[in-house]
Amino acid sequence: MKPSWDRGHAKASGRGAKRKRRWERDKLEMAQPPAFPDQRRPSSAPISASVDPNREVIYGRRPVFEAFQAGKRTFHKLWVVKGAEGGIVEDIVRLARERGVPMEWTRPDTLDRMAHGHHQGVALQASAAQFLELADFLSALDPTQPVLVVALDEIQDPQNMGAILRNAGFFGVSAAIVPKWRSAPVGETAARASSGAIEHVPLIRVGNLVESMHLLQEQGFEILGADAEGDPLWQHAKAQKSVLVLGSEGHGLRRLVKERCDKLIAIPRRTAVDSLNVASAAAIFLYEFFRGQA
Repeated sequence: MKPSWDRGHAKASGRGAKRKRRWERDKLEMAQPPAFPDQRRPSSAPISASVDPNREVIYGRRPVFEAFQAGKRTFHKLWVVKGAEGGIVEDIVRLARERGVPMEWTRPDTLDRMAHGHHQGVALQASAAQFLELADFLSALDPTQPVLVVALDEIQDPQNMGAILRNAGFFGVSAAIVPKWRSAPVGETAARASSGAIEHVPLIRVGNLVESMHLLQEQGFEILGADAEGDPLWQHAKAQKSVLVLGSEGHGLRRLVKERCDKLIAIPRRTAVDSLNVASAAAIFLYEFFRGQA
């Protein structure tokens, strides 16, 4: 049996060896080249503690990139996960530097705790989406150009909201009207579902959709309601200024909204399937409206 001092010496030697191995590992990690020239050791501090609840956090590479490209918001902070790579990530970092946006390199689990969906290693804290007043939108219109506005009647699913706005951005819709009440928030989920297209569509917030439709009619707009009982879409002669009203996922257009429409239009079905998802229907309507335009 070894003396007690010998056992103690063996324990001390073991602890010293562990410290040496840990130090060698730390030196190896610190010697690794950073993904970008100014990258620091990633922070593991919870982002949620530093996020102002009055601001929005945009997740995902494409939504963050499009927010920078559009430049409509005020940008407060960018988080990038160490090791996130790809051309668009480098573009995001470059745009953040050009705009003087504070950046922080962080760990994947930090964004995991913060995000409500797949963040792709990028998050951006920015001001909330900006809304126009209907009167300001109307006063700024060019009378020589055709106008198509999409109005959303109680679209309450943020995924559908985002998908509709993505369609609107793709086809170049003039604006989207979103009522204040009984509508999905135009926030992080909608921005994510729109793949950033939400940044390029002017948004109009109204308190009463029916009254706003009446005002638009007074300004020469034709109000078209998307409804299964309407006339076939391709039989409709396009007007210079139009509003396409899309109803909720479960109930369609509300009665008063439907009554205010000048005309109801529909996508004829060819099978026993009786309806389309509202975002899918929106894409078909918008394609038909813009078909033939350069």
